[in-house]
Amino acid sequence: MEMDTALSFLSVAVVLTLAPGPDISFVIAQSLSQGKNAGIATALGLCTGLVVHISAAVLGVSAVIYQSALAFAIVKYAGAAYLLYLAWQAFNEKDAGLALERQERLTLMSLYKKAFL
Repeated sequence: MEMDTALSFLSVAVVLTLAPGPDISFVIAQSLSQGKNAGIATALGLCTGLVVHISAAVLGVSAVIYQSALAFAIVKYAGAAYLLYLAWQAFNEKDAGLALERQERLTLMSLYKKAFL
């Protein structure tokens, strides 16, 4: 590999690593709206979900889903149904806006579960 290619790859990889994704944005939003402990509970839920996902990949569940058209279709349609459910919830919210003081306070366990899922 040429040095120019390696440096280009490295610089893009660093930028992508430092850019906050939806998980970090979720932790920041919970921390700002509900405090430090809510952010910690959310981060722990996200990490637990990652451990489960990585464990499934290591055990070969990803390979089974990849090889089985039925299993892949089930996962695909379940994900689409979940996204539609989230869209329905967002659509039905009344004047939610960005007012943090009007947001309902969730328990730490419910934040953990939400982040895990």
